[in-house]
Amino acid sequence: MNWGKGLALALIAFAGMLAWFAVMASQHPEPLVTEDYYAEELLFQSRIEEEARARSLSAPVSIDLQRDGIELVFPQELDGLPITGTLTLLRPNGPTADLTVPIRSDHVRFQLRDISLLPGRYNAALAWEVDGVKYRSERKLYVP
Repeated sequence: MNWGKGLALALIAFAGMLAWFAVMASQHPEPLVTEDYYAEELLFQSRIEEEARARSLSAPVSIDLQRDGIELVFPQELDGLPITGTLTLLRPNGPTADLTVPIRSDHVRFQLRDISLLPGRYNAALAWEVDGVKYRSERKLYVP
């Protein structure tokens, strides 16, 4: 066999490998974090400001896993004020397990009961509002 045939076989093998990779990649699409990523990007600066407001409070919001759910503990200066918002739990490796829960409380301690979470990591994003002022906190949760 001369070098021309070897080069041709190498190019054919390389093209076949690329075609195989393209077929395999198209059969296993990776889900996006959000389908409407452009609108989310436009809100990025407001999220930074909301997180800065949350850090300026006397204590950070605590998002803790309990045996039967999730407990949120807000800073003490918010006690008695109406707190509304949403807790979004995003599972990076399985978007079908994502969960969004509405929050409404007049107390600094709020418990979410009967939430079934799969074992693994979740990105918890808590967006809440008190007296027209918006706040945001994010945390990683690990479910055993």
